[in-house]
Amino acid sequence: MKFYKGQFVLFDGLPAVVVGLEDDPKGFVPEDHVGLWFGDPQVKRKSEGWPREVKPEIWTVPKEYCEPIKEVEYKH
Repeated sequence: MKFYKGQFVLFDGLPAVVVGLEDDPKGFVPEDHVGLWFGDPQVKRKSEGWPREVKPEIWTVPKEYCEPIKEVEYKH
């Protein structure tokens, strides 16, 4: 399966966003893997008093464990 940056996927039942691909020029993602960002549910908005800058964690996982999410829900 072909993945692309910005794609929502499920990994072990958790939603994530593809942010890295194996052909990225910096080479952080191993062959047959994707880089996923799961978000951070503990972070709050700066306006709510969050005191520090957030450093996102990107996990590289085998593609075979990811399945595309077909529908997303938009909120405003």
